[in-house]
Amino acid sequence: MKILTPGFMVLDEKIMSEYKILLDQAQRHFKVPSCPTVSDAIALLQGFGATSFDFETNQESLADEFVDRRYVVGAYTIHDPRLLKERATAEELQVAELSLEESEEDTDIEYPDESAEWNQIQDELSSLQRLVIVIEHGAEDPNMVGNFRVHGFGQWLRESLWASTGVLPRDPGVPSTESVLFGRAFELSGREVFQAAAIPQRRPRRLAWFRGKGRAT
Repeated sequence: MKILTPGFMVLDEKIMSEYKILLDQAQRHFKVPSCPTVSDAIALLQGFGATSFDFETNQESLADEFVDRRYVVGAYTIHDPRLLKERATAEELQVAELSLEESEEDTDIEYPDESAEWNQIQDELSSLQRLVIVIEHGAEDPNMVGNFRVHGFGQWLRESLWASTGVLPRDPGVPSTESVLFGRAFELSGREVFQAAAIPQRRPRRLAWFRGKGRAT
């Protein structure tokens, strides 16, 4: 039996049973259904107000060390500042406020026209106005979710997607002290609590909107 993490680590039945109980608790906590398939996960995102996002055009920015381009099925965005601020942690709110202040101070900086759209998106990601989510299918089954990557301050969504898909993402984001269920999932999968798992042979990097912000992953 398997815990669904990128790489599909095989674990014994006792650990898998505990992991299933953990997921049941997490689904009740986050009020999400079980969505292990790609189509179900996309439907869940759409239920949160997500719409399609152009992955191909922005893949150099979106496909970082936590995304395997071979398996990406698409990208989606939630552009709802009210929702994101309501669900943000205290730390995310604080960092987003600082980022917004820095952005206002940089209004005199001019960027090339071809960078203007993505620079605007970066500002929105860092100020709790937008999230961008990349979905991968499984290496063994293209119908199942294999990994997901949430860009932006959306820890609630990252943990909700874990609870609903059963997939522990490569990027833990910035968990809070309340992320007890999420933390236990890392232990059961053989990773240190909230330990990032970047894809090997790829130089780790962070998007500009997140460099130097929040807790190191």
